[in-house]
Amino acid sequence: MLIQPPPSPGPHTTSPARIRPVRALMSMPCADVGVGNTCRSLMRAAASLGHEVDLHTSRSDGRAEAGFDLHSFITGPFARLPHRLTRRFSVPRAHRAYLSVLRPGDIAYLWPSVPWRIFAELRARDMIIVTEAINTLMRHAKPILDAEYDRLGLPPTHRITDARIADEEERLALTDAIFSPSPATDRSLSSLGGALRILPASYGTSLPHTVRLCPNKPAAAPVRFLFAGLSCVRKGLQDLLEAWRDVPANAHLRIVGLRGRELQRLYRDVLQMPNVSASGFMADMAAEYAAADVFVLPSLEEGDPLVTYEAAAAGLPILASPFGAGRIGADTGAVVTFDTRDIGQLRDRIAAFTNDVDLRRHWGERAFAAAQSYGWTDVAERRFSALGATFGGSA
Repeated sequence: MLIQPPPSPGPHTTSPARIRPVRALMSMPCADVGVGNTCRSLMRAAASLGHEVDLHTSRSDGRAEAGFDLHSFITGPFARLPHRLTRRFSVPRAHRAYLSVLRPGDIAYLWPSVPWRIFAELRARDMIIVTEAINTLMRHAKPILDAEYDRLGLPPTHRITDARIADEEERLALTDAIFSPSPATDRSLSSLGGALRILPASYGTSLPHTVRLCPNKPAAAPVRFLFAGLSCVRKGLQDLLEAWRDVPANAHLRIVGLRGRELQRLYRDVLQMPNVSASGFMADMAAEYAAADVFVLPSLEEGDPLVTYEAAAAGLPILASPFGAGRIGADTGAVVTFDTRDIGQLRDRIAAFTNDVDLRRHWGERAFAAAQSYGWTDVAERRFSALGATFGGSA
């Protein structure tokens, strides 16, 4: 079924409420994937709405035109070198340039890679500091991950330490407000108390012009389940692989992002099954979504996964844990959720979606309809309205 999104209301013809200039800082590279893509997409959409925004980053690895004032500090042939070789030069330059352009009344929008000393300097200047909660607090993530590594008989390699937990919370103690992209992060941040203002938000996606929803297939044709993301314990791939030991014969699993050696060793037998294929990260994820019939994300802990929005925009029915469902799942009911600790429940959900094309079509249509409210422009408009309501307009 070929579906077109509802007509767009057209370009915004009225000027946005005048809010303070928003100047973002990202110490890590700003690319077209992951956190960098999230930041670029939000700032680009805000600029398109007429807001005054800019971004300073150690380097820009994006292939597309930024669409707003983006300042990076590694160019020419040095930009081809890995960030680990250039960051000792590019990061301090980005920080100095950023501090030099901030003016009283600006909103300093600091992404999680920014170190404590920048927060401290801005606090001393009495600047408005807003930051971003990519995931739940480390103090809440660590016990979840520790328990899972222990259950699997693996040493914890999540790299969350007491020192990193303390650093995160010291930075938040200097912060005025934080964007919280999912119900899980809302709950996690609320435990901090104090004066920190939590701004519930979401992430989003680019919306395609047309989507082919749930094509009809012969009864015995393969039904392709897609997992996309870094294949680590945190993303819950181990639960999906465990469930896959007993699924219908025509259920096929496609894993994009397979890297972790621990899970590859523990589930070598499953990964070698004829109805499982895996690859590393792919540049053309659109093709992966187009080839899939169902998207599945059994995350044990995270913030608001972009892949869930991308799958919804592609018209895929989505099976996810509550963490994997994120804000779109919680707010719209368009994601089928399951208990990550109940492998039998996950297996039953896989079997049901494998055997019932009408079920896949129903949930694919629901996900696609829900995604129409999470294009980057709508997401940015909600976020910047929250900033205006919290901190007032510009002079």
